[in-house]
Amino acid sequence: MMSPKSRVGEREFQHIDLIPGMPDDVAVDCLARVPHGAFRSMRRVCRGWKSAAAAPDFALARAEARANEDLVYLLQFCNPDGPKDGNAPENSPSYGVAMYNVTTGEWHRERAAPPMPMFAQCAAVGTRLTVMGGWDPETFEPVADVYVLDASTGVWRRGTPMRSARSFFACAEAGGKIYVAGGHDKLKNALKTAEAYDVVADGWDPLPDMSEERDECDGMATVAGDKFLAVSGYRTGRQGGFERDAEWFDPATREWRRLERVRAPPSAAHVVVRGRVWCIEGTAVMEWRGERRGWIEVGPYPPGLKAGTARAVAVSGGERVVVTGAIESGGHALWVFDVKSKNWTVVQPPAEFAGFVFSLASVRV
Repeated sequence: MMSPKSRVGEREFQHIDLIPGMPDDVAVDCLARVPHGAFRSMRRVCRGWKSAAAAPDFALARAEARANEDLVYLLQFCNPDGPKDGNAPENSPSYGVAMYNVTTGEWHRERAAPPMPMFAQCAAVGTRLTVMGGWDPETFEPVADVYVLDASTGVWRRGTPMRSARSFFACAEAGGKIYVAGGHDKLKNALKTAEAYDVVADGWDPLPDMSEERDECDGMATVAGDKFLAVSGYRTGRQGGFERDAEWFDPATREWRRLERVRAPPSAAHVVVRGRVWCIEGTAVMEWRGERRGWIEVGPYPPGLKAGTARAVAVSGGERVVVTGAIESGGHALWVFDVKSKNWTVVQPPAEFAGFVFSLASVRV
């Protein structure tokens, strides 16, 4: 006769179908088609569903089912005419995390996010969004804070702080790591220091200094996608005097190398699209073809976008580019560029999401 303990053990190891009467592989295919907006509810149904959604193969199942969704996370000041975020100090603008689902057109405020430093910046590796640096909203001094959101689970965690407090710096994902460089310290001194963040290991790697200080520089990956590029910026003694050069970091040699005449007009938005550096400013979308050929036009300028206000990110594997910025006639909007057709679609955000966007990053789930 089987003992009670054996029967308990048998029940503990008894397989339970994810969906009763359905093979697990078919059940996973069904779960993979659940919209991202319902992920949190899906994970609460049972332990089996929560485990299935957290498994590495779940992302592959979503891709095979063509159920992937492209999410753009925006660090922005909330529109004063829209609902106010309760995390903000009295008499100061609220700075928080919003999400625009490019696939479905839905907007979402990350209410579970911790209070964010003003002018914090973001970059993403896989499904993990990392928010870094910025200003303390009460002292207005730069901070080294790091926060990480796993977009596939909706869970936030506090990351290891940067080695240097900084704001208005270059940041981008390259080769599976997040690089930060330049910006300025609490005395408004421009920085030439740099470091790289391993999101999985939650650790920072100090990098050699750049050849010169770069405040308010742009950051992006290079053509191969594994090297970090810090574009333009200005030195402490030349406030607002943006340079027209850049430096890129080679992780293999751990050296910085200079590129001359890369910068387009001041305040241009830079983004890497299918391995090419694009610039959105002036009268067109331009592409960098090297020091010999310089910039060439590859598309029309976003209609109604006010010059000097753009922020840009590539989505859908480089098939589309999302741009945020101010409208010439007033207010803020979002523009989506189809790389193949070279057409722009203007998206008017709801009032709550119509504030100025300082930084943005894209995630595919």
